Amino acid sequence: MRLTATLRRSHPFLSRASELRHHKHGVRSAALSTAPEDAHSTHLRRVFDDQKYFQAFNKQATDGASGLFGPRTGLFRNESLSTPHGLVEFSKQSLQEAKALVAAMVADASAGAAGRATYIRKLDQLSDLLCRVIDVAEFIRVAHPSSKWVNAAQQTHEIMFEYMNQLNTNVELYQHLRDILADDSVRAKLTPEEVLVGEYLQQDFERSGIHMDPATRARFVSITQEISLLGSHFNNELHNLQSYWCEVTAAEFAQIPDAQLRSEILSYQGRAGQRGGSGTVQVPLAGHIPYTILTHCPAEAVRKKIWIALHNSSEDQIATLNGFLEQRAHLARMLGYRSFAHYQLEHKMARTPENVKAFLGELQGLLREGGVARELARAASNSGTTSSTTGFTDDASAIRPWDRDYLLARLQHHTKTQAPSAPIADYFSIGTVVAGLSRLFTALYNVKFVPEPTLRGETWDPNQVRKLNVYDVGSNTKLGYLYLDFWLPKVLPSHFTIVCLRRLNEALGTENRSQMSARVQLDGDYQLPVISLVCNFHRANEPIGRFAGIEASRPTLLTLDQVDTVFHEMGHAMHSMLGRTELHNLSGTRCATDFVELPSVLMEQFSKDPRVMVEIGRHHQTGARLSSQLLAQHHRQRMELDECETYMQSKMAMLDQALHSEEWMCREGPPDSTAVYHKLEARLEVFADQWSTWHGKFPHLFSYGAVYYSYLLDRAIAARVWEGLFAADPWSRAAGERYRHSILKWGGTRDPWECLGDALGDPELAGGDSRAMEIIGHGQKDKRG
Repeated sequence: MRLTATLRRSHPFLSRASELRHHKHGVRSAALSTAPEDAHSTHLRRVFDDQKYFQAFNKQATDGASGLFGPRTGLFRNESLSTPHGLVEFSKQSLQEAKALVAAMVADASAGAAGRATYIRKLDQLSDLLCRVIDVAEFIRVAHPSSKWVNAAQQTHEIMFEYMNQLNTNVELYQHLRDILADDSVRAKLTPEEVLVGEYLQQDFERSGIHMDPATRARFVSITQEISLLGSHFNNELHNLQSYWCEVTAAEFAQIPDAQLRSEILSYQGRAGQRGGSGTVQVPLAGHIPYTILTHCPAEAVRKKIWIALHNSSEDQIATLNGFLEQRAHLARMLGYRSFAHYQLEHKMARTPENVKAFLGELQGLLREGGVARELARAASNSGTTSSTTGFTDDASAIRPWDRDYLLARLQHHTKTQAPSAPIADYFSIGTVVAGLSRLFTALYNVKFVPEPTLRGETWDPNQVRKLNVYDVGSNTKLGYLYLDFWLPKVLPSHFTIVCLRRLNEALGTENRSQMSARVQLDGDYQLPVISLVCNFHRANEPIGRFAGIEASRPTLLTLDQVDTVFHEMGHAMHSMLGRTELHNLSGTRCATDFVELPSVLMEQFSKDPRVMVEIGRHHQTGARLSSQLLAQHHRQRMELDECETYMQSKMAMLDQALHSEEWMCREGPPDSTAVYHKLEARLEVFADQWSTWHGKFPHLFSYGAVYYSYLLDRAIAARVWEGLFAADPWSRAAGERYRHSILKWGGTRDPWECLGDALGDPELAGGDSRAMEIIGHGQKDKRG
């Protein structure tokens, strides 16, 4: 989450932030594939697909009480969050409790060994106390439909941020932590998890400049604030262009094949009062016009002009980018690092920029040797024109960036003759997908989803939000709660951690279980994780008839890409549910940021495997199961230029490294990100850009800052885990249990490389060195066969 992640990068008391190949395996056995839907799956599916059924379930489950007469609570059953004003009061009350806890911690740590032995556990409690406010406020800011709630969340953010700055500069808290970790007699009394949390918090303190002298620390804080301001300005100006018009000659304009589009351009030009030179036309870079030209105009000269103009950032934007890159270099230098990339990667899986570059280089080499050249050659040959008129050749480096959309459009047009015989979305209603995921998780982990009713005020929309209890069948326990809203138009698909799993500190006398029950949902000594998954799917409302005397509407039906999205976000959710830790800072997705995407990306392997999808897919009206032939037809249509996309992602990751590198810090002359961008593009060749300043439109240069490689790394790791555990049988309980107990359950309490080495039985991976990165890179080659 953006707010939480931003604060956690600056404040040690906030928790650490937390297209794959189609396998040629047969579907599951006929006996299993023809099994009818069980009663639990039917109930779960109807809770999501049948609004009348859902409303009846919610009413009956709350003793028939609903509307004004039902029991009332606050958002996520936090009784303080029943009104927007309550959110602000909750933040103020939490701050009072935090300040009291800090005072007690400092006094106890100063008094003797007993206070020092519980210090880190109380620090973790302090972090959780603050995160429970910040995380729910961030969710409300992003997702809540009410402006009053959003305004209250913004006020809460400002209140909390001010206190975070105070904690971040509390030298006494840091010194106690440092001394405790340096005292072997105290350290011997701590659990390994407590030591790890303490070390992480100490690292975060020191990476925030707490150990500096006051004058140096003040300068450090000033630089971090300047970076934040420049980054905010950079993000706000991402969509601005150097110019919003592109001049083409009259002869070039005549080569635009769509007469209606030419007329629209001339009309637009006239209304805007734009006048080109003699024999020229001004093309507006607005709406669909430039993209239509890029995808449908066969004249390369026209596409080139439009593409460059559309990808040029303003001079001010490039200056802003150069500014925060330079300030990041100053920050890294103050902390004694060779570059900002070295600073960022020190505690990540990759560990060094050299390892990242080696991984990306290996990946790019494999892609160029195989899929990229093949895909581009196929696209050019199917473009509908000859190479003599287009200039296209089998040489990937000869195809320019303005050719990409045109080739892809022609390739897709060419494959329309092989269009699937029926829409696949009819087989994947939201209820069908959720029920299928429950069946999959039962097979893998002996865990299932159990729908639960919600009370008045518990959700932001009682007609849309469904609540699921994630239930461990084997241990007969609740693992946590999911609040799902698939129809929230204001947000992109997202996973929000509202509350983390941890053991309460009732034995330390700093928490009271009965008081905590009014704020969080408990199971014995543990506060249960609470997760919200939201998507922006379109909700269908048309009626489709009456069933069992109840009028039913068409359920929301999902494309295969949307099914991938649900699987991806559910991978994050299950990481939060199955990560069983004692402390909040290392719970679930609170692991290395370049490891956190593994569970979600791995779930996309399941959503692309025919043995899973054919088993899950059911027609929303007839109940007929999805055929493997129809699935294969649809899979073929969405794989065009897939490996080219991966290559483009790797180029962006390389740029992210180059602009935060040691070479950037040690260069001579003023900062020039454009020169770095063009030099890198020339070296990497595919769709090489030597003309535009597109890098000023790359938001992740600020938000990721030398860590953009993470998703590609996790894709490579996920491919390795899939091949090692699930490729033979994606429904295997043995594989699921091994994955759960070697990776998911640890959260951030174990080195990710050790988790991988254990899961795959490969001691070389456990070292996490350049050899481990090489093994992961070669996994891509193994996957290619």
